[in-house]
Formats: sequence, C-alpha cells, structure tokens
Amino acid sequence: MIYRFKDIKSIHLELTTKCNANCPMCSRNAFGVLRPKLAMAELTLDDCKKIFLPQFLKQLTLISMCGVYGDPTLAKDLLEIIKYMRHNNPSVELDIYTNGSMHSPSWWKKLAQVIGKGKVIFAIDGLEDTSPIHRRGTKFTIVIRNAKAFIEVGGHAQWDFIVFKHNEHQVKKAKKLSEKLGFKTFQIKRTSRFYKVLYEQDPAFEGVGEEFGKFPLYDSKGQKYGYIELPQNPFYRNSSLKTIKSIIKKFGSLIRYFDEAPIDCQAKRNKGIFVSATGLVYPCCWVYQQSNYGSIHNITDPLELNEENMLKKTGGIKQISAKEHSIEEIVEGQFFRQIEKAWALPSLAEGKPKVCSRACGYGLDMHAEGHEKRIKDRTIKPKYQSH
Repeated sequence: MIYRFKDIKSIHLELTTKCNANCPMCSRNAFGVLRPKLAMAELTLDDCKKIFLPQFLKQLTLISMCGVYGDPTLAKDLLEIIKYMRHNNPSVELDIYTNGSMHSPSWWKKLAQVIGKGKVIFAIDGLEDTSPIHRRGTKFTIVIRNAKAFIEVGGHAQWDFIVFKHNEHQVKKAKKLSEKLGFKTFQIKRTSRFYKVLYEQDPAFEGVGEEFGKFPLYDSKGQKYGYIELPQNPFYRNSSLKTIKSIIKKFGSLIRYFDEAPIDCQAKRNKGIFVSATGLVYPCCWVYQQSNYGSIHNITDPLELNEENMLKKTGGIKQISAKEHSIEEIVEGQFFRQIEKAWALPSLAEGKPKVCSRACGYGLDMHAEGHEKRIKDRTIKPKYQSH
C-alpha cells in the first residue's frame, strides 16, 4: 500500500469550495463563471472533530489549508477549527493559502493570534493596477490592509506572486513593498498552466491553443475580451516547457511518455493525504481534481477518466468519505491500494492514472524548479521510436 495510517505526517486540507474571486486560470471557473456542476461545500468544526481525532492530529507535522476549488478563509468555522487543531498539536506547522480580500482587519488580527506556528500565504499577483487582472474579484488595497493587520500583531505572512507578461515589470517593486510591510517571504511563482494545452483537452478552455502562451479571458456572459500571457523574461517562465519539448522529441508524444514513466509519488514520499471540502480522502489534490474530470469538468477523454473509473470500481465516493469511515480505513482501503497497483500498468489505455504520470512521473515535475536536474538523474528509454 502507499503507506499506513500511522505513517501520515501531513494533510492538504480543502476546507471549502467557496471563493469570492474569479481567477481565469482557476479550475473552479470556466468561460468566466463558476463551473455549473461544482457544488458549494465546507467542513464545519464538528466535521473536523469527527474526521481529525486528537490522537491523529498529534502525529502530524504539517496541515496545509489550500483549496483546489475554494479559499479557506471563507469557511465560517476556520478560527475555531484552527484552535481545535492547535490545542491538540501545539507544534504542527499550519499554513493557510488565501487571496486575502475577505473579512475585516480585526478578523485577521484574531487569525494571527490563534494560528501559532505557521503562516498565511497571500496570493497577490502584482500591484494595484495589475493584481486584479488575474485575481478577479479582489481589491489590492483591501488585501494589503488585511495583510498589514495580520502582520502587525505578529502574524507570519508570505507574498506569492504569479508572474505574467502584464505584471513581470513589477516583481522587484512588489518585493520591496513586501519587505516594507513586514512580509517574511516573497516568492515568485512560475505557472505551468499555460502548458496545459499540450497534455490535456478541457472543453471549458476552448480556444486556448489559438496561440501558445496565451490564456483567454472571458466576461460573465462568456464573451472573450482578451488574454493573459506568458512573461517575456524566460527567468519568470516555468522551466518545465524545456523538459516537455525534450520528452516529446524523445518519446514522440507526452501520452507515450505518460505510458512509460515510472511513478515517484510525492504523497508517498511526503507521507501526506488530501481531504476535500466534502470530507473525501485522496492521496493528493491532483488525484482529487482528476477524479472530478467527468462529473464536474465535463471531460470525456477516456484517458482522463481512469481515476474516476477506478474510484467507482472500488466502491465509489462513500468508501473514501471521512464522514462515514475513519481515515485509517480509507488510507488502508481498496482505492489507495488500487492507485498504487495501477502505477505498474503498461499504459494509460490499460488504466494507468494519467495524473500520476503527469504530476509524479520521473523526469517531469511542473510543480518544482529542478526539472532539468531530475530528468538527467535517470534515463527512461522509450519503447516507441521518436517521430
């Protein structure tokens, strides 16, 4: 099995699917609006007490609250949930990822007082004139006001800045501002989502491939009004594009690479699990999102539905619901076992999970910066001739 319950050290927790923003690249949105089949859900304090028992919390070193579909600060019981987790494990690292544009300054001061060891990562993609281009629905001045309130009472804050063409000229200025305001860390993020068109067809983003490196912007009526684009400076681009091109040259296509790639599972390596806003337990957020591709994203490509089909064949979502079963039963149950067994299948067509090959296939890591180093560490010889 991937790991045993006693081995788990970290949780990636999605407290809610609610969000006040409408970021065009976010998986919760399509054609400028919320995906119609995405249900609004959140975990309450009572849910968390049932799912995360005190003894289990004591064995953890990290709880990362970063939603796939939502912003954790919109969960109504967030402060009480943090208090409960902190009471049962005073030393656990507790990180919260947010756009920071909700609530009053007094609320953010309360958060700083209860979070203890941990930090809040504010997603701010530019300055006042550029940040709302991607963080649609947020207001830069309110985000900065809230971050200042959090920092003023001792909160540990990090500024995450996704670099695009429209904001790359502001990176240095934003970094200086972050230092002036008291942010502990300023981190640039090189998104790989521009490359999605190379390995995945999502009907919600029809037209993405009109010109590589551009991502369409839609208004609330579904009318395209512009693009966000890759930064011009190569330093700010996700370097996995170079690796992807090398893989395509070597294997003939990314699909053939996905067929061949050995899996170096990050969840297994980090001893982590993902818990959704509906209380479902998955090895990681990537498997969670991939398992929604048919039901929420309307993707019909059979190679994209292996995870969803695997879940159905092993008992459906009830068997991985932490509201109905213990985390131990789920982690040591059929779905987790089947995921790992499927890594050894010879191809995606025969059921190998595509998202595992994409996110954790040896030689390609779009979510880290050491792409070239990793692909040189080990040679994967293709069964197919490149063409």
